[in-house]
Amino acid sequence: MADKTMQYGLEWFDIPEAADNKSGSDYMLKKDSAKSISTADGITEHIFIEGDNYPAMKCLLTGWRGKISLMYTDPPYNTGSSTFTYRDSRFLKHMPDGTHTAQNDPVRHSMWLSFMQRRLSLAHDLLAENGCIFISISDDEYCRLRLLCDSIFGENNYVNDFMYLHGKGKKDKWSRTMEQHTVCYAKNKKQLAEFASVEKTGWAKTNVDNDERGPWFSGSISFTERRSNQNHHNYFSITSPSGKKWTRQWLCGQEELEKLIAENRIYWGPAPECSSVPRKKIFNGEDSPVIPRNIIECADSTREAQKYLDNVLCVKNAFANPKPVNLIAYLLTMTQTGSDAVILDFFAGSGTTLDAVLRMNKRDGGTRKCILIQSAESASGSSFHTIADIAYERVKRIMTGYTEGSGKTVKGFGGSLAYYRLTENC
Repeated sequence: MADKTMQYGLEWFDIPEAADNKSGSDYMLKKDSAKSISTADGITEHIFIEGDNYPAMKCLLTGWRGKISLMYTDPPYNTGSSTFTYRDSRFLKHMPDGTHTAQNDPVRHSMWLSFMQRRLSLAHDLLAENGCIFISISDDEYCRLRLLCDSIFGENNYVNDFMYLHGKGKKDKWSRTMEQHTVCYAKNKKQLAEFASVEKTGWAKTNVDNDERGPWFSGSISFTERRSNQNHHNYFSITSPSGKKWTRQWLCGQEELEKLIAENRIYWGPAPECSSVPRKKIFNGEDSPVIPRNIIECADSTREAQKYLDNVLCVKNAFANPKPVNLIAYLLTMTQTGSDAVILDFFAGSGTTLDAVLRMNKRDGGTRKCILIQSAESASGSSFHTIADIAYERVKRIMTGYTEGSGKTVKGFGGSLAYYRLTENC
């Protein structure tokens, strides 16, 4: 008979870090006014923190605990190409017993798990109850990441692995890997909004009310009474042609819904009763929200993302393998995150996440706020000194405008940036 005290999960050799026994009050985010940016369109002030993301996230807990709507992060993949690919002084140069760690020593997984466990635990505390996190990862640590996230976020809060097809793939003698994983977990899946993507319809076959516009199918236009938020601005009443009143939270505003009613775009159920829950009529050839597939095919390839970044910075290969801007934009759109959402990327890399947020705000007039954290990790082989310098220069150019190497002038998207450096209190 199995021992009921036995637990299933990961075990690893914990590698300590200098910030373990310190709180956010032991650190300070010091504003660098010289690097902060303000533009004429700077309605929303974004935040850039230069420093180690572990103590930086501890600092953020003071004002942002439970307030982050969505996180995207692209951590080190621990591919085995070196003892640990994320090099900085946090990690012990020797193991606690004084020995060195060989490249092929399994303890490298313990180093990575120790590193990630600290940061993901803080991410969990920063997320809003209805928020979620996306984590890009390769096969090297995928299985361990899943188990680690199960222990931190809860197995029931796993959403899916949204796999991004990134180009020609990585090959060996036996196969070519075409996808990169993007693992998604909710803080509380019961409060997470439904995800949706948009596709052109072409599958409508019926026309139960003989609408002259042709075949249609119906889509949801409201929450149920039980799930409706009575304090939401889209909570109001409408009346069917037969006089039945429906009061609930709708997926659009009252003015838009009344326009749909006037255009005979709402189906109330068979006449004369017209007593069914109101639904929106969607005709072939129209955009329609659908449940997203977990294979993302609409994003640029790694090569295209690299070319774009090179053009923005006017420097070739300053940062290797950046994520495509439209990948991050797709994730933000798919989650139906509000236009006033707060987005955190605590492994900012080249700054793709803020680039995507700036573009989305410009397109729809949103006030999404983005927080980036990036250490001053050396940018070896680059004209930039650090990775943080690369991300900052990219963000500055996207906000204020820039000229590509070809001479083409690109107008800035606006926005403002508060630049902070993480320092330790004396």
